[in-house]
Parts: sequence; C-alpha cells; structure tokens
Amino acid sequence: MIQYAKEFLTLQVKFAQKIAEVSKQALPDVLIDYTILRTLFNLRVSHDISNPLWNAFIIGLELSDNSEDWTYNFYRQRMTVKPDVSDDRRFFGCFSYVYPWRGTKKLRLHFENRETSDRGTLSKERMAIRKSELSAMFRYIHANHPDVETVRGGSWLYNIPAYLRLFPPDYVKTAKPVGYETTFWALWGQFVARNGSIREPAASQFLGCLSKQQTIEGCLQCFPYQVLRPECSIETFYDFYNL
Repeated sequence: MIQYAKEFLTLQVKFAQKIAEVSKQALPDVLIDYTILRTLFNLRVSHDISNPLWNAFIIGLELSDNSEDWTYNFYRQRMTVKPDVSDDRRFFGCFSYVYPWRGTKKLRLHFENRETSDRGTLSKERMAIRKSELSAMFRYIHANHPDVETVRGGSWLYNIPAYLRLFPPDYVKTAKPVGYETTFWALWGQFVARNGSIREPAASQFLGCLSKQQTIEGCLQCFPYQVLRPECSIETFYDFYNL
C-alpha cells in the first residue's frame, strides 16, 4: 500500500481551510465536500452518515495547534487498518477497471502509477509496456464480461498528451470537461508523484494561487487541470487493440 507524503494531506487541509474562509462554511462540512481525506483515512462518512472516528479527527483538528501534524498522524494511524475488502479490482500493470459501473453496462477505467522501473511512467520508452497492459486488460474483459457496452474514463490525466496516446483516438476525442471533482482521486491525483511523494512545482504553485483567492470558483481554478471524461463503445477498444 502506498503511503502518501505529509505534504499531500497538508495540501488538502489548506485547500479546505481556504474554501471555509471564502465561503463562510464550517470546516468539517468543507472537509467532506472538497477533499479526499475520507478516502485516505478509509472511513465511510457523509453529511448523513456519522462516523465516530471521523468525529474524533475533526475534534482533534479543531483543538490542535498544528493541523498539518494532526492530520498526518491520524492518517498514519489509519494506514495500519486493513483496507476495504470491497475494492477487489484486478490490476493489469498500472490499469484496472470497475464493472458494472453503478448498475449499468458501462465499464469504468482506472489508472494508478505502479511503474517499477526508473523510467517515466508515461514516457515514450514505457509506451509499449502501458499499451501491452491495456491490451491484456481488454483481452480479459472481452473473455469475462461479454455484456459490456461502453468504456468510461474520468481523470486529470486526459489533459496529458503522453496519456492520450495510449488510447483509441475515437475515445480520446469524446473527452469533455466536467469541472473540479474535489472528492475524487480523478482530480487530486495530479499532485502525487511516484511512490506517494508530492509533485512539485505543481503543489507549491497551487498553494501560491490559493493564497490570493476570494471566491470558491477562484480556489477551484487554482488546480492545474480539471477532470476530463471520455466515453465510447467498447468495440472501439477491441478494434484498437486488435482483439
């Protein structure tokens, strides 16, 4: 399991604090609506679903003289807890999928940086490897999920040409901006480098931008990239990978 850098959690706390400041919302509400701390802590909690561990985190945060240390120490304690067994995705290198997606015949594509070499994950040198991973995954899908109709993505990565070249052009061209999905990895992943380290200078530039904002929209626009969502027929993938 990847342990994420303290700076990554700090980024989310500072973002939430700024949103609370400019919107006059309560920080506990903002932490639910604008961060992925719930996911990082492996806690099921919402405005309608209470969780005593989340409540303990909030109380400690409010009492702490150092919100960054408190948040990271709480995260490290939660790292010792076995992750949710409901997430049983099969990985093909850096790629995985969820099917069925929300009770439909759509398949949701996921990417996670699991590169083990010292080369860039999306470098030209590793392009053939990434494509072979995708080919193997869709070969497995073809054999095991014959009823899939549609492939759907959603990530900041669809702004990156090196990522786009891995996929069928007819899939890539459908990508539409869906804004800043602040409760999902699809947005926050742009601040994580290999092995959970913080991505610089993106993180520092983000914080610098935040310090100047007076509105929620201004804060959101500090993210370098918003989430793009492509979607197309799975047959497009089968044709592209010659399956």
